[in-house]
Amino acid sequence: MFAERILETFDLNEPIFTEELLRLFSDYSRPQVFRLIDAAKERGEIVQYSKGIYYIPQKSRLGNSTITADDVIRKRYLNNQEDVYGVYSGVKLLNAFAVTTQMAGVIEVVTNNEAAKYREIQINNRHYILRRSRCTINKDNVAAYTVMQLFSEMEKEDKLDESSIRKLRGYIAKQGISQGQLFSM
Repeated sequence: MFAERILETFDLNEPIFTEELLRLFSDYSRPQVFRLIDAAKERGEIVQYSKGIYYIPQKSRLGNSTITADDVIRKRYLNNQEDVYGVYSGVKLLNAFAVTTQMAGVIEVVTNNEAAKYREIQINNRHYILRRSRCTINKDNVAAYTVMQLFSEMEKEDKLDESSIRKLRGYIAKQGISQGQLFSM
């Protein structure tokens, strides 16, 4: 009953936050919801990934599936279905456009869902830096915001070589970003 009701709203292997479960089961008291969660965990219907983060695993012959810290960050700070509220920044963004070949040890995210200007978090030993966005990020401006964030991340010594320029132009063309969108950021 508990897992079936969750599956009506959430997909398998989708991070589910405590506050979402409390909203979904608003007809129960908070302590009762936690008792339901504990019982479902004991039956193996739901798995606790980290404090306050759960998911319903997909079962196979090889065992249960799992989620990653990146799945949690994506849902909480970047996007969820049609809602968009964040972008990657830092080395991960520079790497995506071939400005650098470094791999990010710490993933940086700019998001609407952060109240502090700068905050470091850790999810299952994976480090993230969260920054509050300068303007509201949504599905209409996320592509232009990404380009502007790329330029703000670049240092003086960073150069856009032919490959980087090709990737950037391709991204701008594919996303249909206009000059007006860039200048309105």
